[in-house]
Amino acid sequence: MASPVLGLGPLPAAVSAPQPSSSGSLPAYFSSLDRLPNELLQPIAAGLVPASPLTTRFALRPTGTWEFRDAGHQWTDWLAGHNDLLSFAQTSHRMAAIAKPLLYHTLVIHNEHTLVTLYRRMSQRPEINPWIRDITCLANVAGVQTIQGVRREWERQTGVNWQLPHSHADPETIALELLKAIALNAPNLENFLVAFPDHDIVDHDAELSSMDTTLPSLRDAVLRYLTSGYPVNHIDSPVAQFFRFELMGNLKSLRIYCHREEGDRDLSFSRMLADYAMASLPQLTNLRTLELCCSSAGKFVFDESTLPSLPQIENLRLYGSHIHEPRLVALCLACVNLQSLLVHFEASSTDEERDLLPQGKILDEALVGLAGTLRSLELVALSEGHYLTRGRERPRKPENHRLKCIPDLTNLESLTLDYRGVFGTLGILEEDDGERLCQLLPASLRHFTLVCEWGTPSDWKQSYMANLTMMLYGVECLCATLSPRLSTISLAIHSWPARGRFHRRFRRDMEEARLLCARSGIRFRTFDLLPCYQDEDEPEPLEEEQFEEDDEGDEEEYDVLPGVGPVDDEIELEDEDEASEYFFSGDEESDPEREARRPPNFEAFVQLLGEDHGHSFDELFYAWHDDRWDEYLF
Repeated sequence: MASPVLGLGPLPAAVSAPQPSSSGSLPAYFSSLDRLPNELLQPIAAGLVPASPLTTRFALRPTGTWEFRDAGHQWTDWLAGHNDLLSFAQTSHRMAAIAKPLLYHTLVIHNEHTLVTLYRRMSQRPEINPWIRDITCLANVAGVQTIQGVRREWERQTGVNWQLPHSHADPETIALELLKAIALNAPNLENFLVAFPDHDIVDHDAELSSMDTTLPSLRDAVLRYLTSGYPVNHIDSPVAQFFRFELMGNLKSLRIYCHREEGDRDLSFSRMLADYAMASLPQLTNLRTLELCCSSAGKFVFDESTLPSLPQIENLRLYGSHIHEPRLVALCLACVNLQSLLVHFEASSTDEERDLLPQGKILDEALVGLAGTLRSLELVALSEGHYLTRGRERPRKPENHRLKCIPDLTNLESLTLDYRGVFGTLGILEEDDGERLCQLLPASLRHFTLVCEWGTPSDWKQSYMANLTMMLYGVECLCATLSPRLSTISLAIHSWPARGRFHRRFRRDMEEARLLCARSGIRFRTFDLLPCYQDEDEPEPLEEEQFEEDDEGDEEEYDVLPGVGPVDDEIELEDEDEASEYFFSGDEESDPEREARRPPNFEAFVQLLGEDHGHSFDELFYAWHDDRWDEYLF
């Protein structure tokens, strides 16, 4: 039996039973396994099928950690699992017969040799085609170097120049044509992942080659398509001829990672592929799951108000997306049976986009419409800004910039939210924000995670601890008004540096919260988060030593037992926390136009409002001194 470990060559000798021992019988561990019926051996072999690689290299995983797995790591992981299954198949002829179809169940295309070998094997042995259920392409099949390598590999394996049967395709698109033929000739293909690497997958001992860039003709076609000044049907996209999703009748999961090329993702071939996949959803009648990573989730031929119904979509996951609220609302209205929604926002919605909302519905209202089916919700903004529009109503209060629908999602079991979506603020939390947590969660919820981005090197330590205190008070409220099914509470939060009084206080507060939750039967945990979908060759985040200058030298003064802190230090921190009440995270840019419209004093501000402004004097006074005057005037 030839090895389906594509790129590794044939198996050493035939897959046969091990040689009998001198006593004439098989070793005990082989003979005991061989005595099991096929009904037990088949699930054992199925359990050895390697998992398919991830869509994204940076993702907030359900286990409560950020995970970094680039294409090279994912190929290595898959190969290790595949070798375990191969070892099982080599045990005996009987095991080989059971495992043989499973060896082709989940396949990974990671280089030119793999691509050509798989295509030729499927052509020469069509009986293996129905066994394929999952295909992952980790090779940049639109890249110049990959295309050249595929042509050389084809000539090496066949001895002739490449020509796809019954095709007059451009020789420059050989890799794309081979991938298309593989996908269309696997009639039972259910899961398809296209994840071109940001860097070439190379051996550790080999020298790093230059970056593989998109074929110039394809790059020009993508550029023309994106910059065209008139509507273009998505079927005319440069990727449409190579990815015939509508012909993959059994496709249930489609996942695309938009790779970065020359420091940018916008003009990459995979970015265009992600947009094409989004526009092709109406034709994918059996598709249940769509995952896009680092795409724009933009529109093609239809605008937000005419997005067709997509009742087949049950899971929608957009990692590192530049989607805005109008487009997300349109998707929520179209995917009426959505069970899982995950969006990691890398762009902020603007208030002007409120006019573009489909049917005039905001995200709150769209999510309420999914209350009957939605089981898992994760909305996280990992950069400055917000993914909700506030509208033009005056005054624009913080509560108009937060999600209010969560208690109405009565079937929700897992909830992960950025704190902006919960509280609507961008700086220090308000006094009643902690209590708001216990009013937020529906009775059906089992797992709740709050993603907090405050506490970065640019923040004051005092502000960080004040916000943390408010969050922990919210945890205390959750324990006091326990949801019947709530089992885990998680804070995705920046841990404080390893030295100094702030770290000691952080550890003590976390331990107290953990014990409080344990008494209520809830598991409490914290974990670090990354600031964004950072690429591996971008500047690293600031090291802890760069923002703990005030703490250095404190550690050696005394030893601190768990749960115990110095009294004088605590008093000092409380005073500092009060002083940071109006601190807001991030550097605000000046707005000359706004300053020009600013009334010269409070009296002029009140006069501009007129006699029938309908607000109390105290409210206007605080709005003026909090620099929120424009919320009442314009």
